[in-house]
Amino acid sequence: MNTPTQVTRAQAEDAALQLEHEMVEIVRAELNMHEREAFEIAKAIVRGLRKRYGGLRIGGRGAAIYVPAPSKEERNEAICREYDGTNMEQVMAKHGIRRTQVYRILNNRPGAARIGVSAAKSPVSRHEMGQ
Repeated sequence: MNTPTQVTRAQAEDAALQLEHEMVEIVRAELNMHEREAFEIAKAIVRGLRKRYGGLRIGGRGAAIYVPAPSKEERNEAICREYDGTNMEQVMAKHGIRRTQVYRILNNRPGAARIGVSAAKSPVSRHEMGQ
């Protein structure tokens, strides 16, 4: 059961969609922009807010806006797209995570082969591997 301060993934995504909707309306009103362009700008703003202020309430005195934390799934998908086998340090720095977490994410991809684990360290014996 969630405590009053915990936010479920569904609640976070609902809050993000609400924030995007509000941003679209603001961009349309302030810049007299077509909804399609306003939506792209709003999505970028919300994505940036989630990265910088995710999990916080901004503002005060009853007018606070909750900014949901970024989705772990989105982050993990981005890591899988960005990692090319030669850019571990850049991926780690960009996402603020350690090497072991990058490996964990890459290894949990559907159809992923184990990365960073040699046969000598594998829990599967050479006999089981057919050697």
